Amino acid sequence: MESTLSTKQHLHGNALKRKLFKGLDRLLPMPQVVLKAQNLLTDPNSTFDDLSGIIETDQEITLSILNVANSAYYSVKQEVYSVRQACLLLGLSIIGEIIMATGTSTLFSKALEAYNLKPKDLWQHSLTTALGSRKIADAISPDLANEAFLAGLFHDVGKLILDEQIFSRNDAFKVILGNSPDTHSKTEKQILGFDHSEVASVLCKKWKFPKAVTKAIRQHHHSHPNPDDELACILYAADNLTHINTNGNGNGDILDQLDEGVVEFLALDEEALSSIMSGVNESVRQITNEIFRTT
Repeated sequence: MESTLSTKQHLHGNALKRKLFKGLDRLLPMPQVVLKAQNLLTDPNSTFDDLSGIIETDQEITLSILNVANSAYYSVKQEVYSVRQACLLLGLSIIGEIIMATGTSTLFSKALEAYNLKPKDLWQHSLTTALGSRKIADAISPDLANEAFLAGLFHDVGKLILDEQIFSRNDAFKVILGNSPDTHSKTEKQILGFDHSEVASVLCKKWKFPKAVTKAIRQHHHSHPNPDDELACILYAADNLTHINTNGNGNGDILDQLDEGVVEFLALDEEALSSIMSGVNESVRQITNEIFRTT
């Protein structure tokens, strides 16, 4: 194992972090319309006109918003023909979801060879976690719903940065994963000295995301999240439920697969969590169909 994990020809730990973190904006630039919309959505003084004015500068996002707004998923009773009308009918938070989902669909849809993720896999996992986070927040702490969605959507963005680094050490990555039940996060730490959640947190700080969001993202792979940190617990639960659902492990007791402290904090039973994820899966399917219908 020692020889497999040798890093003589690779930067590691703090040296690698310094190199990566210095160029994060260049390595992964976020679409400006998404950043501007995110800033407006967190500004209590923003208006529908402010938001629609920004959205309409991006034809692809405009088309996706109109498609999604007119889909059966949102059950609008009249045809939506403008972004401003969509804002009025659906509300800022829902429009924010659509902007974020559309704006990241291309960015997050590349194949990640080191993680064995096909095109769209990361985006669909991220969207499922985002919608799951929002639904859990709606049930236990509605004031956190917007931040929960944001944290869920961007919690794994660090994998986009680390994929090349991991791929260049792919033999070591496979050896560790093949000989232990460790998660990607623990394996990344063994090989690189840090994991994708730390990279994602730093990147989201550069994008000026709320501090609570960057903190939750940083902690989403902690095996025992602090029950006092609501957003971190919500994100941890949604991410794990998404993995359980995707990997086909949802036939057993879901609660047994989550941290006991988080389960106690959430105060949601198995039926409630199963219902949330069932609804989320259908939402992701419909939103995916509408967004990729325009690309």
